[in-house]
Amino acid sequence: MLTRITNLNISKYFLISCLASIIDLTLASYLYNKMDINYLIACNLGIAAGFLFQYFTSMKYVFNAERLIRSFVIYFATFVLGLLLASGTMWISYNILKLTFLISKLMSMAVPFFITYFIRKIVLGVQREGCVKYENLL
Repeated sequence: MLTRITNLNISKYFLISCLASIIDLTLASYLYNKMDINYLIACNLGIAAGFLFQYFTSMKYVFNAERLIRSFVIYFATFVLGLLLASGTMWISYNILKLTFLISKLMSMAVPFFITYFIRKIVLGVQREGCVKYENLL
């Protein structure tokens, strides 16, 4: 059953996004709580670090695109859209709704997830389900 779940592209994207989110959340929390950096700057730096990880792994395991300049430009454009959505969600939940940093950060990670996935899926296409070449696993 786990193999069947991981063969689904959105499941692969979700797992990669979870790892990217751990990088994002860890860095953002450290910068905000320990380095006393503004919450929006800390969140955006965390998002940027997670983006780099997510780009390289998603291009390899999820989307049907080689790491060409065109693919990077598309991925980067959707990253900017996701960043705007995340920053807006963070600002609203932290400043307006007065939620805690952690809850606001988690909300700002959830909102852009589906939007960017479906845009990337439409523009980049996806690898056929269950078709991962052996050399792609290395």
